[in-house]
Order: sequence, then C-alpha cells, then structure tokens
Amino acid sequence: MGAERMHPPKYWLMRAEEFHTKADNCQYPSTRDSLRQAAKNFEELARQAQMIFDLTTQSDERGLEARRVAQEHADDQRAITDQLRQRMN
Repeated sequence: MGAERMHPPKYWLMRAEEFHTKADNCQYPSTRDSLRQAAKNFEELARQAQMIFDLTTQSDERGLEARRVAQEHADDQRAITDQLRQRMN
C-alpha cells in the first residue's frame, strides 16, 4: 500500500485513545489487558505512520530540490550556448 493510501498518524492515535478509554472502563482484567495491548499496537502504528510520512515528505523535498538544481543547470547551459552562438556570428 502506498503512503498516500495509509491512515495518518492522528487516526491511529485516536484509535489508541479509544481503546485506552475502553480498557479504563472494563471490569474484566484479561479483557482490560487485551484492550491496553490493542491501544499500544495502535500507538505503534501511529509512530510508524509518522515515520513514513516524514520520510515521504523528505523524499518529496529532495526531489523538488533536485529538479530545481537540474533546471538551473539547464538554464546555465542555454545561456552559455547562446553566448557562444553570439560570438560565432
């Protein structure tokens, strides 16, 4: 699944909070423990989603920077070529 299709970190944190609340209101110890474990799992998913988001954002920024540098290089090359043509004429 691509990063654009995954749930954002906030979604997983909301789910974790929901399960923490359910665990706090649960009277059965084994069920309470299971709900708390589920909440921890959702918190881990939130952490991983944030990491993916951060890496994707960094990659996008690097790609934009690379395109900007390539465009500057192409512009410089055009300017040099134009100067050479003018000198030759």
